[in-house]
Amino acid sequence: MNPSQDERVEEANEGAGFALTASDIDMLRLIYEYRLLRTEHVSALTLRSPKKIHGRLLKLLQRRYITVIRLPQQKHIYALGKEALPILVEQGIASPEILDERLRARELKDLFLKHEMMIVDLHVILTVAGKENVLKLVGWRQGRELYDSVTVADQTGTNKLPVRPDAFFTVEDTRRPAGANRAHFFLEADRSTATQTRFKEKIHAYWHYLEQGLHAEKFGIKNFRVLTVTLTHARARNLCELAASLLPQRARKYYLFTSIENVSLQNPSPILDSVYLSPRDCGVLFPLVPPPSISSTETEVVP
Repeated sequence: MNPSQDERVEEANEGAGFALTASDIDMLRLIYEYRLLRTEHVSALTLRSPKKIHGRLLKLLQRRYITVIRLPQQKHIYALGKEALPILVEQGIASPEILDERLRARELKDLFLKHEMMIVDLHVILTVAGKENVLKLVGWRQGRELYDSVTVADQTGTNKLPVRPDAFFTVEDTRRPAGANRAHFFLEADRSTATQTRFKEKIHAYWHYLEQGLHAEKFGIKNFRVLTVTLTHARARNLCELAASLLPQRARKYYLFTSIENVSLQNPSPILDSVYLSPRDCGVLFPLVPPPSISSTETEVVP
């Protein structure tokens, strides 16, 4: 592979100081968009060698364009540094207000950082998998802007339950005509820390949120599915079976469960395939998005 113009500039600058290149700005953009990244994430997203990426990240680190989070026995995690702010604002990539929030990444505690990195892994894997697939990740949102609540009435009275997904993302199915080719998902990255009571609340909250049409008001979508990704296959199956025991039959198709063990940066494509359990039948594997039906007349992708 011939070196790119940016790579030649980087090599020429090795012994002659430092010059910020377009590839550097692209890496800063990626760290901004994904919030936190490791070297292998940047390599997968840019198709550049991990060795070259690592060397360039070190130079950006030295000049405070990025910062590093070091955890025992784990690969370094890179976040935005203060020197990146004027660059990203000038390029029209980000606003100062959002960047200020990103700079707080280094303040995350270990448990929350592991949860955040699980979300990052899934975001990158979905992006990379879609590059050579009929299904493409075309939208991803995170943060407090997603938070909402729903009022639920039961035998104990009226309760307000939180709806706080870890991310909201959209997959486009290129096999379908425009206008009927998008599937929307709320992501739950499960690290086995939620109690059974809290998980039951989440299941009920999402169902009532869908039933009451609140998703249409806040997100402008006609339907969604809840995708829960766990650390182990056993946990995914247990949560699937618990959901099946809680939900009415008509609600079960809106929930999917899988384990992070099914996918990796080295083999991302299964995340778009049939690796999902559903409360419809926890013994069967379902695809993330069902294949088009010849008789389908729906205006959005529905499971």
